[in-house]
Parts: sequence; structure tokens; C-alpha cells
Amino acid sequence: MTVDHCQAIYCKYEIQYAAQPPPSTCQFLSSTEMTLQHHAADTNSRLLRQAERLKAEGASVPVCEEQLQEIERCITVFLRENGELGSLSLAGILVSALCTLTRRNLVMEGAAASAGEQLMELTSRDGAWFLEELCSMSGNVACLVQLLQQCQLLPHDLDIPSPSETARAVYLANGVYTCLQELNTNFRQIIFPEALRCMMKGESTLESMLAELDTLIEQNADGVSLQGLGEALQTHLRNAAMGLEEEADAHYLDVTRMLRAQYSELIQPRNLQGLVQDTPKMSAGQMLLVAFDGMFAQLETAFGLLTEKLNKMEVPPAWRKIDVIREARAAQVNFFDSARHRQVLEGIFFLKRLQTIREFFRLCRSFAQTVSGTIPSSTDEPGAPNGPVSLIQVKPLYRNAAVVSEDQMARPIKAFTADFVRQLLMGLPTQALGLALCSALSALGMDLIAQVEAKDFGAEGKVSLDDLCKKAVEQGVQAGRLSQLLLNRATVLASSYDAAWKKLDLVRRLETNIEACKVILQRAQLHIAMFQWQHEDVLGTRNQPMTVSPSPRSAILGNMKKKLHALSQVEASIASVQEKLASLEGSIEQRLKWAGGANPALAHVLQDFEATISERRSLVMKEGQHANQVTFLCSTILNFESLRTRTPEALGMDAMLFELLKRCQATCSFASQFSSSVSPLELRLLNRLSPGLDLPIGDPDWLACAQKQLTQEMSTQRSVQAEREQHIECVSESLQALVDAIKSILSSHNRQLGDVKHLLRAMAKDEENALAEGEEITYEGSVRQFLSEYKAWQDNVQIVLFTVVQSTGQLRSQEQVELLQEIPPTLKELKSQSQRIYNGLVGFASPLVTERASDCTSPMSSGLQTSFAAAVRCSALKTEPDSMSQNARKPLQRNMDTPADTPPSTLLLTSKGLAPSPKRAVRDPKTGRAVQERNSYAVSVWKRVKAKLEGRDVDPNRRMSVAEQVDYVIKEATNVDNLAQLYEGWTAWV
Repeated sequence: MTVDHCQAIYCKYEIQYAAQPPPSTCQFLSSTEMTLQHHAADTNSRLLRQAERLKAEGASVPVCEEQLQEIERCITVFLRENGELGSLSLAGILVSALCTLTRRNLVMEGAAASAGEQLMELTSRDGAWFLEELCSMSGNVACLVQLLQQCQLLPHDLDIPSPSETARAVYLANGVYTCLQELNTNFRQIIFPEALRCMMKGESTLESMLAELDTLIEQNADGVSLQGLGEALQTHLRNAAMGLEEEADAHYLDVTRMLRAQYSELIQPRNLQGLVQDTPKMSAGQMLLVAFDGMFAQLETAFGLLTEKLNKMEVPPAWRKIDVIREARAAQVNFFDSARHRQVLEGIFFLKRLQTIREFFRLCRSFAQTVSGTIPSSTDEPGAPNGPVSLIQVKPLYRNAAVVSEDQMARPIKAFTADFVRQLLMGLPTQALGLALCSALSALGMDLIAQVEAKDFGAEGKVSLDDLCKKAVEQGVQAGRLSQLLLNRATVLASSYDAAWKKLDLVRRLETNIEACKVILQRAQLHIAMFQWQHEDVLGTRNQPMTVSPSPRSAILGNMKKKLHALSQVEASIASVQEKLASLEGSIEQRLKWAGGANPALAHVLQDFEATISERRSLVMKEGQHANQVTFLCSTILNFESLRTRTPEALGMDAMLFELLKRCQATCSFASQFSSSVSPLELRLLNRLSPGLDLPIGDPDWLACAQKQLTQEMSTQRSVQAEREQHIECVSESLQALVDAIKSILSSHNRQLGDVKHLLRAMAKDEENALAEGEEITYEGSVRQFLSEYKAWQDNVQIVLFTVVQSTGQLRSQEQVELLQEIPPTLKELKSQSQRIYNGLVGFASPLVTERASDCTSPMSSGLQTSFAAAVRCSALKTEPDSMSQNARKPLQRNMDTPADTPPSTLLLTSKGLAPSPKRAVRDPKTGRAVQERNSYAVSVWKRVKAKLEGRDVDPNRRMSVAEQVDYVIKEATNVDNLAQLYEGWTAWV
């Protein structure tokens, strides 16, 4: 931790938890509260003015709408009663009124043009912003043009624009003004509250979207700011108008196109895999940014429709000499005849759109920091010198934050609107209206082109539209197309309609402004209450009256506790009532079922009752969920506020925390003064001593206590080490004794195995010879496998013993310790291998045992098996299990005259199916000498007796206990299959 980092942490905790914050912080908090109060007072005064003006008008929107509809009905009756003459008369009056509005519109556009960069500050005498006046004027014009379209005019020349076509241009111009007004209105009502809520909440999705937007601009702007790109495009536009295009200007245009393409991809809704979705689930930050950008896109679309309509309209050259149209074109800052110019202007205002969005969110973040009390980032503070940091150097909490009103928050939107009107829209609505008047005059029967050409006196000459309107009316009266009486009536109707519409528009705007002011005032009061609540300890109680004075925090918390307690009691009572009601409902339902069984006509009553009960239960459940949510929220607020309350215990803990922070500061400053470092051994020693010593580190007393503690620990460790060494010596002696015992056992084992090892090798050689002769002998269970496993087992035993002997009584390295840790599992494995090797060695005798007459019926027949491989093949032909009952085997027939003690080898076989085979001399496979032949029958009997004694009579591979053998004999003696084979004369079952 560095000194700067420690200082920043100290500043943060000092602002939040210090008993007395710095004077600069207290002063700033007080001034912030006063500023918020001032903004709320301004909003309240503006609300009162709007309410007084609405009261002075003495009307409401429904009343004004009813009056306007009544006048519209009168106009409809007038047109129906007077036919074409009435329509032309009303059209002449409307054209004159529109001509007057055109002049007023030119005046307003001239004032807006003369305002220049200060257009966003331009207001009317009534305090209305210039956009409201322009929108009102545009709406008035659109309404009169719509009324003009209801009149039946004369057929127009096909070479000039029709009245419906020019009226469409007027409607599109009014649509652009409407989009501008919606941009500002929706910003105040939707975007600003939601953005402020997300900022104060700390919405991570919004922060990530803004960070991505900043990264996108940095990556695609080619090291130039948005304002610099806009100025470069403005220069390109001027150069293109003068025919002086440069490659650098084209480069900036390409950069803007790339930036726009990347921005469009950024605000596109996407899923987790990065794919565009039609109906995705967007985050809060994404929805806010998409909605904000959508308002600009709507305005851009409406303006594109207007310019496209005006460019496609074939205007006669004579019409362009009319003063209104010429002055409107002169008021235009930019022209849209060239598609390339339109693209450059779209790029310029796209950059202005991004500037507006970024500037608004910057102000919104600043406002949220001010109101919520979040510490802003502070990286511009110079580093502190070495040593403890004094409290004078602590930075104020709200150094980078600025308190702004909602009017100031709307300044980016107002600036964009002013630039849009001044650079793009200026002159276009007046041109559209002038063209509509020209087409209307032509439809009244006036040859407008001839009139203009008659008055043409040069390239700069222009014809007054007012004179043309008056002349059109006069010519109509003279030609009989207009009636003076109908003109008077039409004048009254048109003036009444115009006055009624203006009053309706004024009342509607006043009511809209009043509602907006109420919302703004309510929001300002909430901000003040939140600010006072959060900084109540610093601000304290106010003796002087404030504009907004919310209830004290203690009163609000006390009231909340009472309400929460009352709610919990109500929930308990409702639960008891629900239990009683459930029993009553069950009783009623049961009785209705009985009644329904007796009278089926009551079935619908039961259904209605069940439906009502179900609906009531769902309602109670829903209300219970709401009550639980309210209870949880109130409990959370009370818990949080109780932790935030500055009780004596909390103040004491804060003081201890500040003392710890000061010590941390001192430590950091000392660490920065010295270049020496602490070794890991010293650090471990310090951690070992610090918990037990409550003294300053480095103090002589601390050193004495540390020496004493270390001396005691060292003596304790020496005694423990001596005991461990003695124990290790005893264990080593025991291990040596065990190793000696194992060695003696292995010596005896090797002597015993030497008697049969040459036999095993001969058997293995026999297997190899059989394999060489082409016989199939599996490796599994063979003598070769046994010898290989036995050799591996013997080597492992030797390695284990050698390792144990070598490591006993010596200093052990890490490698030897790891080897010793592997010995116990190795010994367990050797133990299991020993049992398996013994079983395998004993199992080699099983192929020589003859247990069935079909396998080996006489000693002579066993003599045919001259090798172990042949014995294995013979045993492989067995099909009956070894566990078959001995009674089921065919006994060898004995001569009844032969004494019972005669050896089996001297018996003569009397079976007809078996004949003694000629004796064949058995020779040693190595030496070739004759070997004395053993009686195989005697060997089989001997092995069977041995198997019975060892408990391997049933399964040679498993030793049975005495109890198991007895159970097996009893089961064989009582087996029905065995009893059925007895001679019935014996009556063995008796």
C-alpha cells in the first residue's frame, strides 16, 4: 500500500464516519442543500405562474375541444349548404389567413437565425422557449391546411404540384417539429428520470454500455474528438460547396461512416452468444441507451421524408420568384439538392447526437454523485510528502461533482435542437407552406405563372404573395366564383376556428407544462429529502424556514416501526381468521355436496361456491405476498438505518478505526522513507510475535519480551525434538527386527521352493515344446505366467527390504521420505500377491486329479498323459462341475473276492468298455532316462483325501471351514437327486 492509496482511504472514511467532517465538506454540503432548495423554489414559482395563467384563461382542454368541434360542424354545414361557391369563398379566406401566418413564420425564423449560437436561450415574451412557439405556429398552419383540403377547389393544371401534394409537404414539416418537441418532452419524462435512477442505483449494465461507447469512439475516431470530427466535416461541406474537396476531408467522412456502423452494432440487441435477436431480453442500460437513440432516429427519419418530398416536387421556376419562397430559401443554411451533401450533414448531426448522449450522461453521473453522496474519483491530487498525512490535505467529497437542475440537465438536448433547427430545418417549413399557397391560388382559378411573369423585372425581382392573394380574391369576386356575402360568413367561421384552435393549443400547453412542473417539483423534493436524510448529522436542524422541509428522520423511522408492528399483528390475526374460515368453508362445501347428491339442480351452486372460494384464496395469497415484501423492505431499511445511526458505541468504533488508519498512514510514510526490505523469515517471526505482544514494534520492552518468548519456544521445541528422536530410534529397532524375521522366512521359502523349482521349469519347457508343435496353450494360468509373476514378486520384496534397511538409522532426504511413504501400500500389494502366488502354485496339481470315470478310468489310462501340457488339455475337456455329488460319479468295480486292504494299483479292471493299454516307459525330458512311473489312481485318491482334509473338496481354489464341510455333506446326503439313484432294496429312506 502506498502513501497516496492510504491517504485516499483515509479521506473516504473520514467523510463517511468522522465525528466532525472537515469545514470545507460542511460548507459544501450546506451550499448544495441551498442550491437544491433554490431549484425547487424556481420550479414552484414557475408552476404557480402557469396555474395562474391557466386560471385566467378560464377553460380546460375538454371545453376547448368541444368549442372547436362545434365550429368544425358549422363549417361543414356551411360547405354543404353553399356548395362550390361556399368552398371557394372559404378557401380564399383560408389562403389569406395562411399568407399572414407565413409572414409571421418568416419573422420567427429570422429571429432564430439572428440568435445564432444563442438560439437555445431564445424565449418569447411569455417565457416560452422558441421551439414551443415554432411548434404552435406549425400546428396552426397544419390545421388550416387541413381545413383548406375540405374545400372543393377548381381542377389544377397537371404541370404544377397539386394542393394535396403540397399539403403533404406541410404535414411533413409539422411532423419534424412534432418529433423535436417529443424529443425534449420524452427526455424530461422518461430518459432523465430513468437515467438518474440507474446512476444512483449504480446500474452496472448502463456503466458497461457507456464504457463500450467511449471505447468505440476512441478506437474509431482516429485520435480526433467528436467535436473535431464535426468541425472537419463542416469544413468539408464548405469546401465541397466551393469545389475545393480534399482527401483529408474524405478521410474524416469515412471515419464517421465507420463510427456510425460500429455504433449501430453496439445498440443492436444481442444474446449471450453475440447474435442479433428479434425480440431479445435487454438489460436496463441497453434499453435506456436504445430508447434515447431511438428518439434521435425518429427525428432523422421525419426530416429525411421532408427533404425527399421537397426534392421530388417539380416546382415551376416562376413560383421560386415569389417573395415568401425566395426569402425562405435565403434563410436556409444548408441545401439538400445533392445526395453527397445530405450524407455529410447526416454525419455531422450523428456526431452531434453522440456528443449529446455522452454529455447528458456525464451531467447525470455528476448529479447522481451530488445527490447520493458517492465519492467521485480523484486522481489529479498531487502526491503527499513522506510521513503522516495531515487532515488539511484531505480532498472534499464533492470536488468533481456539480449540482445541476433539470433545466441544466436538458441543456445538451436543447443545444442539439437549436443546432438542428438553425442548420437543417430553417426555411423548409416556410417553403412548404409557400408552395401550398401557390397551389391553392392556382386551384382558385388564378394563373399564377402568368401573374409572376407579368411582374418579372429581373433576376433578383420577386413577387409579393400578399398581393397575389388579394388579387386572387378580387378576380374571383369579379368572375362570380366568389360571393361577398359568403366571404364575410367564411371570414367569421375561419377567424372563429383559428381563435378556438389557438385557445385549445394554449390551454393544452399550459396543462402539459403544469403537469411537467409538478413532476419536476416532486422529484426535486425527493432529492432534497434524500440529501437531508443522508447528511442529517452535518446539516442538523434548520431554524429558518425552507422551501421543502421533509419530516425528521427519527419521526419517519418511528412511524415506520409502528406501521410494521401493526402489519405483523394484522398478519397474525388474518392467519387465525383464515383457519376458522377454512373449517367453515369445508363444512359448507360438504353440505352442498350432500345437497347436490340429493338434488342435482344444486350442482351449479356448488361450482359457484368453489370458484368464489378459489378466487378469494388467490386474492388473499397475493395480498400476503405483497405484505411480506413490504415487511422485508421496511425491516431492511430499519436495520440499515440503525447501523447508520451514530450511537456512542458506533462513535467509539469509528474512533478506533481512525486511529488504526492513522497508524497505517504512519507505517506507509516510514516505509517510503527507508529502502530496506523485510525478509520472509523476519516477516514470519514478526507475525509469530505480534499477536502475543501488545507493545510498539521495535521498543526495548518489545525486544525483551520477544527474546523471552523465543527462548521459551526454543526450549519447548528442543524437548519435543528429543522425544521424537527417541521414538524414531525405537521404531527403527522394531523395523530391523521385522526385516530380520522376513529375511529368515524368505530363506526358508527359497529352500522349500528349490525342491519344486526344477519341476516348474520342466513344466514350462514342456509348454514351450507344445507351443512349438502348434498346440494351443493359453498364457493365462500357465506355468510361464506363474514364473514371471513370482520373479516380479520376489524382486519387489527385495527392493522393499533394501529400502527399509538403507533408510533406517540415517539422515533422510526428501526423496527417501517419499520412498518410505510408498512402502505401506506396496506391502499391502505384496501381501495380496503372495496369496495369489501360493494359490497358483497349489493349483498346478489340479490337472493331475482324476475325478470322473470319463476322464481317467484306470491307472493305466492315466499313463497316456505323458506331459503336463497333455494333462492341461485333458482337464480342459471337463464339462461337469467339480462340485458334483460323489454319488453321481460311477464307482470303480472292485472284485468281491479281493481283500479290502489290497492296494488299488493291484486291482484288475473288469469293465467291458475299458481295456488295459500297453505300458509305455516314461523318460526324463532332459536326460532321457527312464523314470519310475507312479500309480495315477493312487495319486488321485491321495489328492482327494488331502483335499477333503484341507477343505478343498468342493472348490480347489477355496478353503472351506469344518462347519461348511458338514453342511455340504448333509445337503448331499439329503439331495433328492442323489437319493433317487439308490437301490430301492436297501430302503435307504427308511
